[in-house]
Amino acid sequence: MADKARRPLSELHQGEAVQAVITGHQPWGLTAELDGYEPVGASLDMIRRSSEPGVARLARELPPVGVTVDLVVGEVRAWHREPWIWVDLTAPSTD
Repeated sequence: MADKARRPLSELHQGEAVQAVITGHQPWGLTAELDGYEPVGASLDMIRRSSEPGVARLARELPPVGVTVDLVVGEVRAWHREPWIWVDLTAPSTD
């Protein structure tokens, strides 16, 4: 069975809403895999972003591994060299 078509990472932009599957809990936050995109390192640093209301809510109600959550692309960064990139995620606004 063929994998679903995945969007290229070049289509990821800061501020874009994405769905992500939580892949791990770390002392500093969460790691995730973005739904519908090529595989990429993605994480939410809850320590660094703890003052953001949506992140504070996620920290209180830590989503279990395997759950899909709505997140926002905070930044897309080149990591060492192409094609390695890292997606810095944040929580959607609670407004």
